[in-house]
Amino acid sequence: MEQQRMASWWIHWEDLNWPNPDNLDKIKARAEGLAKANVTAAMIFGTHFRWDWLPVFPLLHDYLATVAEELHKYGVKLYDHHSVNLVHRYSTREQMRHVMQDSGPHLPFSPTWEAAATWQYKGKYLNDWRMVDVRTGKPAYLPQYTAEGFCHRNPEYQQAYYDYIKTLVSDTGIDGLSADDPMHYIRFNTCGCRYCRAELKRRSGIDLPPVEDSSFWFNWDNPAWHHWVDLRFDATGEFLEGLRKALPEQFMLTGCGSDSASSMVVGMASDARQFLRGCNYVNMEMNGNTPPYKHDPITINRPIAFRLTSASHHQAAARERGVRAFNTGFAHTTVAANHCWALSKLLGADIWISTLKTRLGLPWSILKTLPEEHGIVGEAFGFEKDHPELFRGNAVGQLGVYFSYETRNHTMCGALVDGYAKDFSQSISQLFRNGITPHTIFTIPDATADYPVILLSSVARMTPEEQERLRRYLAAGGKVIVTGPTPLAGCVNSWNLPNRVETHAEQNFLTVPDGIRPVDSLWTTQTKLPECSDPDAWSEPEPGLFYHPHRISSGVNLDGVLERCRRYMKPMPVKVLEAKGYLSSIFEEGEKTTIHFMAEDYDVGIDHELDEMRTHRSRLNLINHVEPIGVSGVLRMEAELCPNVYTPFHSEPARVSLEDGICTVTLPDKCSYAIVQFESSKELVISQP
Repeated sequence: MEQQRMASWWIHWEDLNWPNPDNLDKIKARAEGLAKANVTAAMIFGTHFRWDWLPVFPLLHDYLATVAEELHKYGVKLYDHHSVNLVHRYSTREQMRHVMQDSGPHLPFSPTWEAAATWQYKGKYLNDWRMVDVRTGKPAYLPQYTAEGFCHRNPEYQQAYYDYIKTLVSDTGIDGLSADDPMHYIRFNTCGCRYCRAELKRRSGIDLPPVEDSSFWFNWDNPAWHHWVDLRFDATGEFLEGLRKALPEQFMLTGCGSDSASSMVVGMASDARQFLRGCNYVNMEMNGNTPPYKHDPITINRPIAFRLTSASHHQAAARERGVRAFNTGFAHTTVAANHCWALSKLLGADIWISTLKTRLGLPWSILKTLPEEHGIVGEAFGFEKDHPELFRGNAVGQLGVYFSYETRNHTMCGALVDGYAKDFSQSISQLFRNGITPHTIFTIPDATADYPVILLSSVARMTPEEQERLRRYLAAGGKVIVTGPTPLAGCVNSWNLPNRVETHAEQNFLTVPDGIRPVDSLWTTQTKLPECSDPDAWSEPEPGLFYHPHRISSGVNLDGVLERCRRYMKPMPVKVLEAKGYLSSIFEEGEKTTIHFMAEDYDVGIDHELDEMRTHRSRLNLINHVEPIGVSGVLRMEAELCPNVYTPFHSEPARVSLEDGICTVTLPDKCSYAIVQFESSKELVISQP
């Protein structure tokens, strides 16, 4: 699949005054604007909870077909993007206002409960597909979305959705689909429908016990509980496998999936590898502000290094299946869009940029004056189009960080905020921060060529097959660094991890104390692993296996981990000696070596005048200033030749010198992103946009 530069195509209420000559002119103008901004694909945003638009499918499909036709005139693709199974439902004025404000990007349009009970699709009642709350046996409610959801294991629902997709593709001529939400947003509260219960019976031989049965619920010592965890993940993969069969060959299919590596995904049953059982494009969502705005406790502001963790897992899933990955990035200004794009390029991914204006809580009279996507993406997308040679090649990984599905899925430690995910995240981010480029891996290799050293951080459970693969890897000369709890023989430790929840049944599930905002179970957020009582010392239980009993998140063994990684990891084609404040990644293509440098920390400013006008705030701020902090602006590398240096967001050139095999690049002042490319057969060129 070719690399894509994507931007949202918003559907607003006024757009559905269709067919209308004014709206046709608007479609033509937007299509031309996206093409001039070097967009290669537009992604629909709006009419998101698609089943709520059932009565007007013909109108909506005609609108989408017209958009596709106009975009295709410029060689721009159109991808539809909608929730496959969520439907908005509300009863009170407060719920109505909540859905209209917090779910504005969806273009929320839904029937009353009474009307919904009568809706059918080709003779089947939509209400018969609903997820069931395991506690009550009644249809489950998702208060954060003011919604219900259809169970993606239900075969009648599957048949109906696959039929709808065939109609959608035939009616509209779209080129791809983002099929969102086949997961469990209210964690283990769902799904207790008859099909999910039957699958547990088939796998384990038991009926789903009542939630008061602590011998089953949240008891990772019970193999039947493992089946319950697994079948919820598998439902997503099976659903998307079926969807793939309903689509044309090579049709682009992706989904949502901001994370597969955190503790919360165990309850949500969200995993990129399950999505890839049917998808051929991996979505690495970057919810919230990029870079983070640190002064607003309500919006989402995750550090740049945090993005690397979930992205590393998703990139590994993409490599495993031989497909590409893309980031979603939300921005309202050119400076914010540039940095969303830069982070994606650092990760070797494509980008989908969206304005998400309706999260800002501002009057439409103001929102419509803010720029659309084609007004903010042109600088970054134009640079990428003009310099395709900078964005090719394979990402170089110096070592493998093993992601343990056994630990994530089959231990309580995998579902705790203070558990396995914390140490996996620390491993990825600390390696990047210290100039080491890791790759997440899911399988321990037979040989050492790709990854001469592998890091296992708090991998608390391994199958016999995994342990045998590890022995073969060591026998082949590989090096293994192990920290924290581990089942490996010879790694002496006194870890005694909790493996079942002892609290009252009702407290074990997600709750909604204010009726709107779900709160994760306290055991997931407040259970702490015990402090390590073992000595702070390294051992070598067998040749090539290095063990420290403390968790990497404790910090006490970080220097030792880094020292052993540097001693055994794969050498980079170009050795970076100094890059203070920058994260980096290296790509190889033939004789070319390309290094992307992006600042890790920023001073971020917002439009305070508009911010004070917001009637509600959600997820994003309107960023208008981004300035890197903590960077020296000097890059030093071992090299025989000077590189080409690119600073996409600066007109001032970098300065480059070479002396005694050391290349020094002095970047422009306050440079947040730079690309350095070494070509063995070319002389020095300093290039600017």
